Amino acid sequence: MDWLKALYQKFPWLMISTGIVLSIAFLVSLIVVGTENKPVQEVVQTVKVSSKVEKPVEELIQPEEEIERKSIPKNVESELVSYEEDTFILPDDAPDPNQDLHLDLGDPEGVDNLPTGATGGTSAGVGTGGHLGSGVSAFASRRVGSGGKGRRPLGVTQATEASVLEGLRWLIRHQNPDGSWAANSLNEMCTQGSPCWPPTLDGNGKEIARTSHYDEGLTALSLLAFLGAGHGHDSRVKIVDTQMAKAYTIGDVVKKGLQWLRDRQNEDGSFSKERFMYNEVLAAMAMTEAYGLTQARAWKEPAQKAIDFLVAAQKKNPNGSGLWGWRYHARSLIEERKERGEIDDAEYAQLIYDADTSVTTWAVMAFKSAEMSGLKVPEEAMDGAMSFIRFVTPRGKGGDSSAAGNQTGAPRDTGSYNGKVGYLDAARAGEKVTGPRDMFTYYPEAMSSLGMCSRIFINHDHSDPFLRPAAELIAKKPPTAKDKLNIDYYYWYYGTLALNQYDGPDSPNKGRGGYWDKWNKAMNDAILELQDKTETKDICNKGGWLTLDRWSYSGGPIYTTAINVLSLEVYYRFENAFGSGTPKKGAKPK
Repeated sequence: MDWLKALYQKFPWLMISTGIVLSIAFLVSLIVVGTENKPVQEVVQTVKVSSKVEKPVEELIQPEEEIERKSIPKNVESELVSYEEDTFILPDDAPDPNQDLHLDLGDPEGVDNLPTGATGGTSAGVGTGGHLGSGVSAFASRRVGSGGKGRRPLGVTQATEASVLEGLRWLIRHQNPDGSWAANSLNEMCTQGSPCWPPTLDGNGKEIARTSHYDEGLTALSLLAFLGAGHGHDSRVKIVDTQMAKAYTIGDVVKKGLQWLRDRQNEDGSFSKERFMYNEVLAAMAMTEAYGLTQARAWKEPAQKAIDFLVAAQKKNPNGSGLWGWRYHARSLIEERKERGEIDDAEYAQLIYDADTSVTTWAVMAFKSAEMSGLKVPEEAMDGAMSFIRFVTPRGKGGDSSAAGNQTGAPRDTGSYNGKVGYLDAARAGEKVTGPRDMFTYYPEAMSSLGMCSRIFINHDHSDPFLRPAAELIAKKPPTAKDKLNIDYYYWYYGTLALNQYDGPDSPNKGRGGYWDKWNKAMNDAILELQDKTETKDICNKGGWLTLDRWSYSGGPIYTTAINVLSLEVYYRFENAFGSGTPKKGAKPK
């Protein structure tokens, strides 16, 4: 080593530079060896985004401003599961041109992991391993209550999933070329000579005229049926319409519908010219779930604008402070009409506080979807909705009907509930809500189910003393298809959602009272029995719910098919709102 020492003393800079070169070479060799033996841990994607809603969806998915991200943002309320556990996706390439598309692509004998006696499999995922969706929705946790890895939620059977699939097929074949679903044009999409919607008669035998007034709501409700199954605009799942021998990519169906809604959105966030609130709450819900499912910028601004409109539409609390519920007309529209002199002071005073339990609960559900999607919902808007729900709920000793004490800030109720809820106020709880088809049975329990859902999704309190007596009332009037005049799909949808949340397989109240188990069987039996099962090929009827009910005079089979598909998606569409059973922090007194 003496010679190295002497060399350093004579040529120090030469030795230092040589050492540096050797060190760099050594480091480079380590990097090369590392990349040969280790997989790449992260891939940085460069995507372009834009907030300009005027641009086409395709440009919004790949737009202007560049940002870097390591992965798609996670939605904290989603339960992500692997491909193998959750989905069965058909090949993304086009079907074999020589294949008979009247036949399913899947194995009709596939019954793994499903209850005994279930029906056969289908081509879009009714088989081993999961549902037919391509992703995990922010509004679904498909393994909750399933009892094991890779198993489906309890209650799902081959029969229910096959029914959902047929319902989606019916909706696809009746979608307009522009992406909408519309009452006036429905029969134009039907097989010639076999319309799905013959004339609808009122209680006096008079034909009810059809209108385009509800097209935004019908389109949104149809989209929710696809979104509830886990299909966003980016779904590449192939669905084969075996009845008509056609194949579709579900994402294209969803994207066209969402684009149609987005293009109709007004500057204030509303979607319909009249700002009719059923249209608005459903469209807002569809946009928020589309965004929550995909996190695509294309839907974020329209969704937030829609939620902001619902807040602007919310009525004022008649006690002088805070917000209230919703009814047919937006508060913003009423105020505009007053400014233009179209209504006098007396009309304004009546309309500005006018609210009902039905529209209010739909608004609550839209807000819940928005919260789960990461959108902004003012706390006072939810508090206002809860104030109205308390107002329409009879309470006191014996559950006597009384509006007293139901205002915001009332002390916690020490009385009891009878489980009833009023449509407009507590005093008239249990009274019939009339309509053009009053020859059908009216179920006041529908209001109870709406009240349950609002309370559950606002306060998350499984010990709420209102819930059990309401569940008892609902469970005593389960769905039935024996008498066609007893059909009420609207009641069945909200009753299904309320009882599944209250004591279904994922609730802290699981099995308490057995309300859900009894209801679920009756609901399955009735809904599956009423679905059209036409076997004649090239006839469009199959899969739809063509038997109409009390409330379907305006939406016809589009409404009935979409809402029944949503009822059958209850097992995975929403996580249980109670979570650990801890009520919402700061929940208001009941």
